[in-house]
Amino acid sequence: MALLSQEYISKLREHFRALEDKKDLFKQTAIKVNRRSKEVIYALIRDDYARAEEARKEMLELLEWLKTELKTEPRFIGMALTSFQEFAEAEILYSYLKERKIPTHEDLEIEEDCYIQGLADFCGELLRKSVEEMIKGNIDFAKESKNTIEEIYLSLLSLELKNFELRKKIDYVGNILNRLTDYIFQKTTFSQINIKQKEEENKG
Repeated sequence: MALLSQEYISKLREHFRALEDKKDLFKQTAIKVNRRSKEVIYALIRDDYARAEEARKEMLELLEWLKTELKTEPRFIGMALTSFQEFAEAEILYSYLKERKIPTHEDLEIEEDCYIQGLADFCGELLRKSVEEMIKGNIDFAKESKNTIEEIYLSLLSLELKNFELRKKIDYVGNILNRLTDYIFQKTTFSQINIKQKEEENKG
């Protein structure tokens, strides 16, 4: 007599196949959240608010599905962390450009770690938006963005975090602040300077 019945083995097989199918669907949905988040950001940078609203609606619906699934399958959380971070980045940029407000992690209903990473990446997108605005001659937007990024940087520094990954993100914000400060100085001092080319050189 077999120690493990074929009926039991069949149940295990069905369980793991169903779990793998659910995991694949979860992973694909998380990837879609990431893509929609990037679409929101790209549209906002280009002032295409109609497309930003459309992509944001899809992003929020997909994110809600992930959250619902995590209630029954918390083991999938690792596959959702990047999605929460990307969502935070897009949502903070959306809120800031539309209302000059920065939502908290409670507002976004995400964990603090994902929020800080998304907040830091938002600063990078705000630099990108500032470069685009300076090309149009809107130096005031860049100056306002500099003040915003500086406030965020000092606030994050005050947390005195020991987590290495989060500290790297804070350093990243400091670098963003320095670059934008330099671009504003150069643009106000040498009005003909190519800020976009300068940014590409710094990123390279």
